[in-house]
Amino acid sequence: MTSTPPDTDPNEAASEAVVARIRRISVISFLVMILGVGSVLAVIVYRLMTVPPAGPLLSGAVPAEAGRIVSAVAADRSLTVTYQRDDGALVVIYDLRSLKETHRITLGGPQVPRP
Repeated sequence: MTSTPPDTDPNEAASEAVVARIRRISVISFLVMILGVGSVLAVIVYRLMTVPPAGPLLSGAVPAEAGRIVSAVAADRSLTVTYQRDDGALVVIYDLRSLKETHRITLGGPQVPRP
């Protein structure tokens, strides 16, 4: 009995090249993904480690204006209080460090007719 050698696949070299190319693309995309995740984690750790310590807790009183308080917002080292009065609205801005009044804005008043 004679044994015949198995037929060689003529597409074997081409399919190996495609598999190698897909493997190379997969490795590159995996490395890019790992680099991206690592950089995001590094930024998060950096931000957590460099948070400035909070200052001392402020306590004090802001003088009450005549009228009903509509809103009070503390942001960017200032406290903005809006009062509703009979003659219109009043917006008072205080410095949070000293609780001193820095600005006073009156809204409303008599209506001016426009031509």
